[in-house]
Amino acid sequence: MPEAFVRQVNMLPKSGEQHMVIHPNLGFRQASKTGRFDRALLCGPCDQKLGRYEEGAFRLLNRLRSRKVGEKNGTESVIREGNYPFRAPSPSDFIRFACGVLWKYGSIPTAAPGYIDVGDFLAVFENICFREADIPKSVDVGIERDMYSFAGFANPNDVYYYRTPSVGPRGNARVAQLAWFSVAGFIVHVRFDEDGPSDHLPARCWIRGKEQLNFHVSMRSIDEVRYLAPSIQTVSRDLNRLNGKILAKSASID
Repeated sequence: MPEAFVRQVNMLPKSGEQHMVIHPNLGFRQASKTGRFDRALLCGPCDQKLGRYEEGAFRLLNRLRSRKVGEKNGTESVIREGNYPFRAPSPSDFIRFACGVLWKYGSIPTAAPGYIDVGDFLAVFENICFREADIPKSVDVGIERDMYSFAGFANPNDVYYYRTPSVGPRGNARVAQLAWFSVAGFIVHVRFDEDGPSDHLPARCWIRGKEQLNFHVSMRSIDEVRYLAPSIQTVSRDLNRLNGKILAKSASID
């Protein structure tokens, strides 16, 4: 898990903070300060290259998360569905960021929690994120606001969890192979399919080759992420135990 993901999760002060890494379908639970990582996976220069893409992606997502997409009053939420225009200094760098995330999870041991099988596209992702290869037509990225994160927690501008990538066919009339992961209050969708686009997102929300960009807002993202609720409730006690001293320190500072 990129450390940049972990730094986004809401809790202050940050020094010494711990999180829980869980994979409910595997019964896996582990406390972590920086996420799980493999020291043998990347050399220093390669890690720095991915780190630059990650930092740029988080600057963009943090800015987009401040966009008003609905109203909150306590536990009640009104969500304004639609496509929200934005600009980015380098859309291709955001695609390289997303490909780097998939490359990491496709390169860890197959028995490791979080491993994904992206087939021959592992080499394609490697060329995109490490060698700055041209992004082929078979690869595209779309951004969707995670409305479960918006509606289910007190402050919609904070980040409370992240999700490791999943893969599978997605779409309605046009189905394609996608990967998706949640970070910084958004769901990032990556299409990797030689057979063409997917209509899982509106066409204007796929960003390859575009200057005028859009992110998508839909109620469906609540249903997609709703399965997290039992896990969040289960680990809350663990998080309070792990971070009790930090929370007490924060309260005394406040």
